[in-house]
Amino acid sequence: MSSYRRWMYRLPAVLFSVGIVVTSSQPAMVPQPFSFADKVYHFFGYMLYGSTLILAMRTMPITDPRRFWWAVVIGLVFAATDELHQAFVPGRSADVLDWCADALGIGLAVTIAAVRKPYANS
Repeated sequence: MSSYRRWMYRLPAVLFSVGIVVTSSQPAMVPQPFSFADKVYHFFGYMLYGSTLILAMRTMPITDPRRFWWAVVIGLVFAATDELHQAFVPGRSADVLDWCADALGIGLAVTIAAVRKPYANS
């Protein structure tokens, strides 16, 4: 696989990572429509992020299960550092339950990718 193609598989994860950092660097000023809305946002946001990590791991052979573990590890570590970062942003706080919602989202994305039928051209 060419280095250009590898980079194109990884670019969505890099851009999503930057988007998460920029978003979580903003003070929280918008009222939530319901009490656990932020957990729902975390879940779906990190489910999408997990999907981009799986795409980034497409450079590894499809039969190699490590690609799923790498996506999980990178996602969980990034989510933890993002929560830690939020502790220093005015109006935000680090929350273990947010990290749990992140972990569930990543886990669902990786599970779906692991159980679906592999694509033929990998």
